[in-house]
Amino acid sequence: MDVGYNNVANAIVNSAQEGFMFNDGSALAKLFVFDKQTLYMLGAKLSNISDFDAYTVLISDVVFAQFTSTYLSYVRDIQSMDEEERHKRLCRLADVFSALMAASQGPWMIPVMRPLALALCSSAQTAFNATQDTGAFAQAASVLLRLLVDLLNDSSTPLEESKRIGSIFVAGLLLRISLRMNAAPGAYAGKALEVRSLSSSGVFSQRDMVSYNYWLGRYYLTCYYIDKARTHLEYAFSNCPAWYYHNKRAILRHLFVANLIRGLLPTEQLLEQYEMEPVYGQLILHFSKGNIAGFQQTLVDNVDFFRSQGNYLILMERTEIQMYRNLLRRVSLINAGSERSRMIPYSDILTAFRVSSQNYAMDDAEMESVLASLLSQKFVLGYAFHHQRILNLSKKSSPFPPIASVV
Repeated sequence: MDVGYNNVANAIVNSAQEGFMFNDGSALAKLFVFDKQTLYMLGAKLSNISDFDAYTVLISDVVFAQFTSTYLSYVRDIQSMDEEERHKRLCRLADVFSALMAASQGPWMIPVMRPLALALCSSAQTAFNATQDTGAFAQAASVLLRLLVDLLNDSSTPLEESKRIGSIFVAGLLLRISLRMNAAPGAYAGKALEVRSLSSSGVFSQRDMVSYNYWLGRYYLTCYYIDKARTHLEYAFSNCPAWYYHNKRAILRHLFVANLIRGLLPTEQLLEQYEMEPVYGQLILHFSKGNIAGFQQTLVDNVDFFRSQGNYLILMERTEIQMYRNLLRRVSLINAGSERSRMIPYSDILTAFRVSSQNYAMDDAEMESVLASLLSQKFVLGYAFHHQRILNLSKKSSPFPPIASVV
């Protein structure tokens, strides 16, 4: 085929060769684009080319020539492929780029890496939506993992002049993919956690730091590491600029969960400011009152929403003991001024537990088991007297210490 046959392909290859020769990653990022509208437009102009090797032979570097040819082939075929095939082809392109990145010196290829890595994550989600096969996420995670390993292996200094400057961005995406795969610690996310040691260097952009801390916080929340999750989500929420309203709202949804488990409730003004779904206000009301059945029924009624957030199980499993604590505190306050405020009969506790949980089959043994958990975990300070069937609350200090001081 005559190299000059297609002017668009010829122009792209010539510009790519020039950008590569001068290590101009920003120029290359303008050539290797991944937004759908541009890809469709370019694909129509490249549809009559069967072999791009005749064009890329002009490129001196073999790996970069392969990357350019693979990209142009992907663009040409994009409209004729289904979502699954598109994702597989994009993974192959990213594989070639990973080899190209490994062979390069310094961070100059990172402007090309960023949109490619984002496109890979979006493609995995689209392929999953079409097939319901998590293999799409595994393919993307494998490529991102290889890319991250190469970035972290660059030991040149200073940090901002090495490929490691792109590591926190890729690590955030790898955590994002791991969450969609429900991967356990030590799998794909294990390498992404190593980047934490670099995050305090102060050289990463605010955008990358917020994104990484958001996904890291969500990952820790999935692993039930509540304090770590809260720390990273607090960072993401506090450092996300106010004009990124929807991003702050997304962060707040998960920060709400981490804080709720620690008994830290958002103000009504904060919920209104970010137009949080009414269900959050309902959960706060039930949690504060110790209404276990109401809280859990609200979760069941909104199961699809909370599962889409990845927070259904943790809210269902990690809030019950706190609500029993809140319920006992209400029982004590109701009897304030009387002897029963400090010495609560088992009969009162059993009645309260049955009503709150809507479990009217609860017997003394089950009630005492819950009570023992509250006392042993220091949610409630005092002593349970089995034979006298009385809970004697502490008089030396507050019998209900803040949940945040216990969890």
